[in-house]
Parts: sequence; structure tokens; C-alpha cells
Amino acid sequence: MSDSPLIAALCLCGFPLLATAALVRAADHEDLPPSHSVTPELYATGFEFAEGPAFDAAGNLYVVNYRGNGNIGQIAPDGTARVFVDLRKVAPHEERQPQANGLKIDREGRLIAADSGAGRLLRIAADGSSAEVLADGANGRRFNSINDVALDLQGNIYFSDPGGSNADNAIGAVYRYDITSAQVAQLAGELAFPNGLGVTPDQKHLCVCESQRYQLLIFDVQEDGTVANQRVLIEFPRENSGELVGGLYDPDGLIFDQQGRAYVAMWTGGVINVVDVATGTLIRQYNAGGSQATNVHFHDGYLYTTVATKEAVFRLPLGIEGFDYNGSPAQ
Repeated sequence: MSDSPLIAALCLCGFPLLATAALVRAADHEDLPPSHSVTPELYATGFEFAEGPAFDAAGNLYVVNYRGNGNIGQIAPDGTARVFVDLRKVAPHEERQPQANGLKIDREGRLIAADSGAGRLLRIAADGSSAEVLADGANGRRFNSINDVALDLQGNIYFSDPGGSNADNAIGAVYRYDITSAQVAQLAGELAFPNGLGVTPDQKHLCVCESQRYQLLIFDVQEDGTVANQRVLIEFPRENSGELVGGLYDPDGLIFDQQGRAYVAMWTGGVINVVDVATGTLIRQYNAGGSQATNVHFHDGYLYTTVATKEAVFRLPLGIEGFDYNGSPAQ
């Protein structure tokens, strides 16, 4: 039996427990600071196009395009910064210019990179000395421009390939790289610029930002790694509503906190929208530090944001811990 009298009563009336629990959780966000109450702190500058923040276990921050496109920068905990790797040297391409976009760190400390410039999924050695191409196409077709990457707790890699540039040219797709078989499978297609994505902490759902339709999609993750039941989790508001700012703002990158809430960087909106995944509700909104907010990542109670117009990384003192996508899978 549930400990909640409300849940128990609604279950007796025939309501499913999952929906009831979601109802209760929708009001349970007192740990989050109020919307627009947090002042972004400038953390690092010098990025041609700031994107793809990711932290390793030692607290080093990696961001793409540091001191020039094609580089990946490393900012140490003491604030010192350097070019960690130049993709044009470790992963050259005969026809296209390598340039990373989204980044994640795997359990071995290697960088998983969406090489948007050359349309490849890369895995970069923990010391930055080398890189391997995990995939550059699927189903007999080369990838166009891989945008972002995400990991599940098994280490499998999910990534987006936007394809077209608007809702009338919906040829984007989402893929999964199986870490055991090294095979790539397309999970979804005909999307209008799929962008940031992530597997929910309970590993039951995949969320994908469909940028050119201004919405966040959600899929059910099956035991075999495929997905089903594509649906819209939330259409982001196009009008202001109280303290929440709306507009035709593309959702870009996303990350989850330990409670499973999604933090979505809203491109030209210059804000981070916080979504309660259980209910598809917009529950908070924070200043990202400037317009063209591209991506987000948690570390040590801060939410780090990359802001392209400022060529910078900001951090928001939310006092919230992020979900550890390199944690141990549930047994």
C-alpha cells in the first residue's frame, strides 16, 4: 500500500498509480530556487562558439571551440585553462573540418564527442592523445552533422543528427551506439532538428529536444535498446506567463538532476527551462547568462551553462546535484 492517503484513495477509484504519483510530485519542488532569483556567475571565456560542457571525475570542465573552432578546451578546478585537444590533428578528415559540438565523459574518463563538422561520433582518449571514430553513418547513409550525445548507465551512446534546418524539412534522426556490439541503430526519424537529448535517471525514457518545433519529446526505452511511444512531453510556451518568459525559442541542450528534472537551454531565449518530466510541466526558469544558451551540465551544486554570444561559460548556484550518468546500473 502507498504511504499517501491521496494515492491510496485515487488508486481505489481506478486511477493508475504512475499518474497519481506524478500528480503528487508536480508540487514537490521546494528544493529549487524561485524562477529568475539566481544570478549567473561568469566562469570562463575564450570560446569561439561555447557548447558541450562536461565534467570528468577530477572536476575538469571540457568545452568545445576553446581558442578556435575544432579545439576542445579544459578548465581545471583551479581555473587554469588550456587547449586539451585539437580535433584537426587527432581526428583529421579529408573533406570536412572536424568541430565538436556536444560532449560527455564516459566511465573511463574518455570524451564522447559529437563531431558536427565532419558528421562523426568520436571517442577521445582520456589524455587527449588520440581519437577513434565510433560511427560516421548508418543504414548506408553518412551522418550529416551530429549535434549532441548522451549516455545511459550501461555506457551506450545516444546521439542526434539534425539533418534539415526547419520544421518543413523534418529529416533529422536519433541513433543509439551499442557499447557491446559497436553497432548503430536508428531510434527515431522525421524529426525537425533533433538537438539535445538524455536518458532519464530511471533509464525508462529518452528525452529529445525537437528544436524547430519548440518542444521536448519523450520515448519509452525498451529492454532491447529500441524506443517506442513517441510523444510530446511539453510544448514550450510562446507567450509570457507570469514570471515565465515565452517565445519562439529553440530548445538546445539538456541535462537531468538527481530528481529526474530536465534542465533545457533555450537558445535565443537566454534562459534555462526546468521541466518536471513526470508531468510535462514547466516548473522553473533561470537566466542562462546571455542569449544563445547552448547547453548545460551539473557539477558540485552548480548548473554550468554555455552561452555562445558571450563566448563564455556561466554557472548558476542552484544548490542542486546532477544525475550521475556514469553511475552504477541498478541490479
